[in-house]
Amino acid sequence: MDRERPRGFMIMPYYRSFVSLAIPYVISAILRMYVEWKRNENLRLSVEKESIKSELQFLKAQLNPHFLFNSLNTIYALSVKKSPDTSEAIVDLSELMRYMIYEADKDLVPLNKEIDYIKSYIQLQRLRLSDSENVSLKITGEDRGRAVPPLLFISFIENAFKYGTDYKGKTYVKITLTITDASVYLNVKNKIGIFKEPTKNSGIGLENIRNQLELIYPGLHNLKVDNDGKDYEVSLTIYQKTI
Repeated sequence: MDRERPRGFMIMPYYRSFVSLAIPYVISAILRMYVEWKRNENLRLSVEKESIKSELQFLKAQLNPHFLFNSLNTIYALSVKKSPDTSEAIVDLSELMRYMIYEADKDLVPLNKEIDYIKSYIQLQRLRLSDSENVSLKITGEDRGRAVPPLLFISFIENAFKYGTDYKGKTYVKITLTITDASVYLNVKNKIGIFKEPTKNSGIGLENIRNQLELIYPGLHNLKVDNDGKDYEVSLTIYQKTI
């Protein structure tokens, strides 16, 4: 008498056949899911990139008129005093505006161009100051081959000149830019003029730059602001992006 085979033993060949036939379909389904996920992820990143780009353009649009109004006030002050430096100030402003028109809409500009822009701005400020003996700019390191977002540093420098003049007309502004292989470090320090009253729009430029830094250098920058009532100091470090 033949021994009856276990039911599981009889089903096993069918199970193996089912598995062998199902595996290609499962793999195909997984691949389709991955392709669809990848397509959606690329779309999400594209939308996010465009959103960041639009926000940066909006922030720059806010910054440019703000800077222009302050520069025109400088030239107006020179003209009221009938200063012989008025024409030179107009030339300096034209150079600054040329940079803003042709460079400010780019994502990145050569660091040396941004430095030239800063130098032109400081020269414009020197023309309006009655005492600029304590205004200094110190740059160390190699700027060749380095790039930064345009107009990244100017709000800190502009703010220092705006509030760095005391009631005697003396201005104390110290600017240091240190360039290394790993980072770009900016330090701006100014004395606080005791008769300076904060205005409604005084923080627009600084807040603007804070937002830009968060968008462009998330996790790759360090911004520190110190105010002890006598001195105001901004320290910004931008770390080199790695690929």
